[in-house]
Amino acid sequence: MEWYMLFICYVGILLLLLCLGTWVPFALGATGLVGLYLLGDPTSFQALGFIAWNSVNNFELTSIPLFILMGDIILKSGISHKFYYSASVLLRKLPGGLLQTNIVSCSFFAAISGSSLATAAAIGSVSVPELTKRGYNRPMIFGSLGGGGALGILIPPSIPLIIYGSMVEESVAKLFIAGIVPGLVATLIFMIYIAVMCLIKPELTPDLEPTTWSEKIKSIGGILPLTILVGLIASGIYLGFTTPTEAAGFGVVAALIICGFYKKITYENIKQSLISTVKTTSMVLFIVVAAQILSYLIVKSGINRGLTDWVVSLDPSPALFLIVIILLYLILGCLIDGLSLIFLTLPVLWPLVQAMGFDPIWFGILLVILIEVAQITPPVGLNLYVLQGIAGEKTPLTDIIKGNIPYFFLYLFLALLIILFPQIVLWLPSNM
Repeated sequence: MEWYMLFICYVGILLLLLCLGTWVPFALGATGLVGLYLLGDPTSFQALGFIAWNSVNNFELTSIPLFILMGDIILKSGISHKFYYSASVLLRKLPGGLLQTNIVSCSFFAAISGSSLATAAAIGSVSVPELTKRGYNRPMIFGSLGGGGALGILIPPSIPLIIYGSMVEESVAKLFIAGIVPGLVATLIFMIYIAVMCLIKPELTPDLEPTTWSEKIKSIGGILPLTILVGLIASGIYLGFTTPTEAAGFGVVAALIICGFYKKITYENIKQSLISTVKTTSMVLFIVVAAQILSYLIVKSGINRGLTDWVVSLDPSPALFLIVIILLYLILGCLIDGLSLIFLTLPVLWPLVQAMGFDPIWFGILLVILIEVAQITPPVGLNLYVLQGIAGEKTPLTDIIKGNIPYFFLYLFLALLIILFPQIVLWLPSNM
């Protein structure tokens, strides 16, 4: 059977399983197993044990549970709440007031959590009640949290970047450093958008009480712990003192020390953080194994080679290829969560990316930006449902979607910027 017939068959099986509501890892793994059976080669199954072991026996993947644990310790200790209130004192005079605090706080928490959901939940749990009480425009509140929360997978550490690096055998350290400047640019774009909107429509935000210099000086103590933690992790990786995994281990110890200093550490907090870390890591590794089985099927069937040869024979321009990639991720992002999207598409697309000659570091950042769009795109945009859960069931999902629509286009603008100016991504990694 020709490769394209096999490809259509496998896609059909996968779509059928997804439409039946099968959990994504089961759908990926089942498609791989059924596909191997259809190939009619019993020896194909002999490699499954090795694939399962080899896919998780990866030093770089070790950093995933450590970064998750670090972020969870900070979240459960309440240090993130202290940071938010301190940042609000320093930023409330900017146009947009506490909406600007949402963006800045999300960018900082993104630098310790590696997850957009955790970022949106951590900052949203503090800000939604506070900003609602003060009379802020609710769609603007949800937009700043949904768009800002999505920064959790762009600003390092980033779980999707760890997964991407392990799948394409690229340096996770360079991917982390490559995400810093785009993350800062995104933060600046969001802050400018909020400022412009609030200057045009002052009714979006209430007048805030002025702050004294003594309050501002005292607030610095609230932002220092996370700032120092983020700075040490990023500088350690950039200067080559630590690998991402070592930085993650250091981050866990530092988070425990910070929480202990503020007397925020308890046995119950540590217990719940460990349980949460085990659950999340198990889910991620389950997806990793299932995706590797599907990837093995694609290689065994010759689909990757056949698809690459066919696309190269068409001789598409790089611009046309990127447009197709962006449209593909925008469409699939409406249906599949971001992490699953990487596992589902990368085994097929990576040979094409290599054939087109794109820089793997640059493409990894572009991929994560497109996944960020998926995090705020209905009906599967997980950030939207996290925010609805925080705001309460009486909050219409349409309010949350309305607030996030501008950030959909702002992320696409960010993608356009790194396409036109690749050095936004490549400058820092090239100097490592």
